[in-house]
Amino acid sequence: MEVKRGEDGTRYQYFVSPVSGCKFRMKAEVLNYLFSEMDEYWIQSKESAARGNMLPKKHEWLPKGWLVEIRAGGEKMDKMFKFYVHPAMGVRVLSKEDVLLYVKEMKITECDTDGQCDTNSRDNILAEVEFNPSDLPEGWVKEIVYRKTKKGTRKDPYYTDPVSRYVFRTRRAALRFLDTGKVTNRQFIQKTSVHDVYSFEKYADLHESLSRRLTKKGKDAKKPKSSPKPRGSALWGKNKCNGQTSYDTEDTETDSSTHSVSDEHENVRNKSMKTKRGQLSSPEIIKRPRGRPPKVVKANGWNIQKARTKREIKQHSG
Repeated sequence: MEVKRGEDGTRYQYFVSPVSGCKFRMKAEVLNYLFSEMDEYWIQSKESAARGNMLPKKHEWLPKGWLVEIRAGGEKMDKMFKFYVHPAMGVRVLSKEDVLLYVKEMKITECDTDGQCDTNSRDNILAEVEFNPSDLPEGWVKEIVYRKTKKGTRKDPYYTDPVSRYVFRTRRAALRFLDTGKVTNRQFIQKTSVHDVYSFEKYADLHESLSRRLTKKGKDAKKPKSSPKPRGSALWGKNKCNGQTSYDTEDTETDSSTHSVSDEHENVRNKSMKTKRGQLSSPEIIKRPRGRPPKVVKANGWNIQKARTKREIKQHSG
């Protein structure tokens, strides 16, 4: 339990978990947290991260705030290079020794790649990897993937769980999984884990899954404008390979079954229109106003409905 005082002298009381470091203001929140078995999951995550083949274990020497940057290089862009970056200070070095040298003596060593990798441009960045991101248990890995598109470069975050190996697209989804333990259709397990792809030192052959990020995706290209589907048209939309639906009115290679189905629907629609018109013209179902109609009594050519007082009605009716 921690007690702090605010600037106005108010005392604030906190309950801190010794395992995860989560803070709570109320005892009820502490009990809910304990019954959710969250501390047990944090312990499992820490034990999984301590394995020798996990990236956090291999990079436990890396100071807090540093990231791993993966770039493409080589004469044919068939190599991938690993750099260690400190975004806050704008420092980029090539090896573990260079990182420790900067931490101890504040000396920056140039990234000597013999001209094989360009570090002045951001066009060849493949990914940025962060170990133990905030608000998540120890052992989690955050990967920001860079992809080339027709509109520019797109960044996609991925969060990898060291226990289940599930990958989440957002931090909120990862936190929801930790709270509920439920996995939705949007979570997946990578064929080649992030721990296997980035386990090299300095440089290695470009992985097949990373080479696709350098090519521009055709799905982001400008799509041809298609004519809108006319209202009441009987043609059916055809599903393309990319999941889009087009309504092509000039397609001559349609199946006969499609025409027959469309003709049937057209006949049904015409019959329904005819029945509706027939119902409107039928005298048997004419709607009449509800309630009694007002009585109209004429006395000497004068309408009683127009009378405002009982005296006028008596004068004209007498």
